[in-house]
Amino acid sequence: MDWIMLLTQAETGDNVAQYAAAYYYDWALTIGDVEIVAEDKLKAFEWYQKAYKNGNDDAIIRTADFLSEGVYCEQNVGLAIELYERAIDNGSGLAAGNLAIIYRDEQDYHKAFKLYTEALNLDKSNSLNLALCCYFGIGTEKNMEKSLEILLKISTNAPEFNNCQYDVDEANYLLGKIYLDGELVEKSIPQARHFLKLADADNDHRPAQQLLMIIGRNDLSG
Repeated sequence: MDWIMLLTQAETGDNVAQYAAAYYYDWALTIGDVEIVAEDKLKAFEWYQKAYKNGNDDAIIRTADFLSEGVYCEQNVGLAIELYERAIDNGSGLAAGNLAIIYRDEQDYHKAFKLYTEALNLDKSNSLNLALCCYFGIGTEKNMEKSLEILLKISTNAPEFNNCQYDVDEANYLLGKIYLDGELVEKSIPQARHFLKLADADNDHRPAQQLLMIIGRNDLSG
C-alpha cells in the first residue's frame, strides 16, 4: 500500500481515501516488522469526520463513537445520536448496538433493549446483549426461554450471525451454567461440560475453567 498516495487522495476530498486514512490512524498499520502508520486517534477522528461529511457512510458510525465518548474530541452526544440513527436507517445493526450503549449509560434500559432487538433484526449483531437482557429481565420482561434460544444460535457461530469470538465463548459459558443450574433445562453435567469446554477452547476462560475444576473436564463414568 502506498500511504503517501492514499493521503494525497484523501486531501483532494476522496471520501473513500479519507475513510481509509482514518482507519489506519485509528488502528495503526504495520507490514512485516515495519510500522507504516502509527496510531493517532486525533488524526483518525479528523479524517473520519471529513469522510462522513463528504458522504462516506462507513465513517458515520466511527465518528459517532468518538463524539459519544468525547475522549479525542469535544463530546457531542446529541450529534452522536443523530449519526447513529442515520446509520441505523442505512441498515446498520452495529449503529443500533452502539446507540443502545448511550441509553444504557443513561439507565434507560427499555430503550437500550429495543435497540439491541433492532440490531439483531438488522444484521444479527449484539445478540449476546439481547440474550442477557432477556435472561435477567433488563429493559424487558424476563424471558429465559428466549435467552436460551439466542445463546444456542450464538454458540453455533453460524456465518450469518455477527458474533466475535468473545461473544461465542461467553454464550457457551452461560449455556454451561444453565445446564448446571437445571432451572431452565434438565440438569445435565455432560451438557454443561460440553459448553464449558467450548468456552475454554483456548484455555483462557477463567470462570469456565473454575467450573470445569469442579465437574472435571472429562467424563470418566463410562
